[in-house]
This record gives sequence, structure tokens and C-alpha cells, in this order.
Amino acid sequence: MAPKGMMSKKMGGSNMMGCNSMMMDMEELECPNHPDLILLRDAAADEREAIAMYFQAARQTCMTDLFLDIAEDEMQHYVMVMHHISMLDPVQAEKLKEEGLDELTMSGMMKKKRAKWMKKPVTPEPEDIAVSPLDAEEMEEVCYLTKALASEFHAINKYQCYMEKSENVHNQHLFCHLMNEEKEHVAELTKAMFDITQEPLPKESD
Repeated sequence: MAPKGMMSKKMGGSNMMGCNSMMMDMEELECPNHPDLILLRDAAADEREAIAMYFQAARQTCMTDLFLDIAEDEMQHYVMVMHHISMLDPVQAEKLKEEGLDELTMSGMMKKKRAKWMKKPVTPEPEDIAVSPLDAEEMEEVCYLTKALASEFHAINKYQCYMEKSENVHNQHLFCHLMNEEKEHVAELTKAMFDITQEPLPKESD
């Protein structure tokens, strides 16, 4: 077995050229690996799962207002977490911008738009946002998108860990490439989610 980092002398010329080409491409990859990113992505996945759970609870219980009010808080939390991710991960920030989600990056401004459940205001407290549950079809879509989004966050974390643990430069580059591919999925899934839930909500005033 060849020592780590060494290529077999039996490798053919065409394979060697392909390997060199891959190395040149990989050297241009940006691989953010701040350890806090793993914590932040776990937090983002947890927030999305909580939002979906509260929407489901609002549909299936008589405590609709309570669960939707908490869901709104979690939506704000998701935006906050994504802001911090974008500060440490320029690759993810760029993917979000490509999907028109500038408001999830620190450079983006929170868009002042009303969520669809705000079209029927109630009057208990002026600062409260009136919400209503998603319909059955939307709820099903949100559940699938939530599972997919959480899986992508966890996959990125795994690839970052693998990249850090690997002692082989080719494997490190592979994990970096896969990690960045999943970040594009995060942006696409978030955009699809926001099209249904009309997030992000207007920024809460203190």
C-alpha cells in the first residue's frame, strides 16, 4: 500500500493528467470549516423542524393561536441563525443570494412584506400578528420540505467533519465539493419553503 498522500507509480499517464486537472479545480474550492458552523446548522435544522411541528399542531388542536404564535418566533429564530451562518460561510451566503434570499444573509435587508396569514388581522393586542394554519396540501409540502432541509443541514455538517478528519487531500477535496453542493440544496429548499409560508416575517420591533 502506498504511503498516505503518495500516488501509485503504476498509475497511467491519462489517469495522472486527470488527477492533476482535478487538483487544479479543487484548489479553487472554498471550504468554510469554522467549528461553530456545525452548531449553527444543527440549530437551523431544529428551528425548521419546530416550525413544521407547530404548524401541524395548529391544524390538529384547538390551541391554534398559541402554536402559530410560537411558530412565528421560530421563524424569526431561523432568520437569525441563517444570518450567523452567512457570516461564517460565504459559500452558503452566495447560494442564498442566488435564490433571491438576501434577507437571510447579513448583507441583505429584511423585506417588509406581509405573510399571507396576516391578511385577516385580529385585535387582541396591536403588536400580535394574526395567523391561520396552512391548508392540508401546503402542510404536507412543508413537512416534506422540512425533512429535506434538515437532512441537507446535517449532511453538510457530516461532510465538514469528514473533511477535517481526513488525512488524504483528494478525499478532503471530495468532501469539500459535496459539502458545497448541499449548500445549494439548502438555498433551493428554503426558497421553496418561503414561497409557501411567506417568510421571512417582518422584523419584530422591540
